Amino acid sequence: QDTVIALQALAAYGEATYNSVTQNVVKITSKKSFEKVFVVSNVNRLLLQQTPLTEVPGKYSLTVNGSGCVLMQTVLRYNIYLLEGAFGFSLSVQTSNASCSLDQPAKFDIVLVSSYTGKRSSSNMVIIDVKMLSGFVPVKSSLDKVN
Repeated sequence: QDTVIALQALAAYGEATYNSVTQNVVKITSKKSFEKVFVVSNVNRLLLQQTPLTEVPGKYSLTVNGSGCVLMQTVLRYNIYLLEGAFGFSLSVQTSNASCSLDQPAKFDIVLVSSYTGKRSSSNMVIIDVKMLSGFVPVKSSLDKVN
């Protein structure tokens, strides 16, 4: 139900802010000679326009001229590369308690064991995203066992 409410709100916002005659000029600059200009018009209003920022960290200015609605977003992606042959995590995945009878749906447990093996006392952040095989769903009570 949350998704439906969010989509209704986005549709109402889009209806309220839509203008068939829209032209915006978005200019990103920095003191170190970086400049990028995006023109957002009705023709390309749904097109993703992006550029890498040359200096991170850095100070950038953004100016927008025109009428209409423009969404701007910055994303910082980073990774600390490990030395070759060094691994920061160990991961083991196994199945157990498999049952596959004709009168019952197939069922099995997934045993996932992960641990941090790096040189620091702890890692910064870890997300383990477990995707189910097509046609399978987790048993709700088993999710309480995840720790």
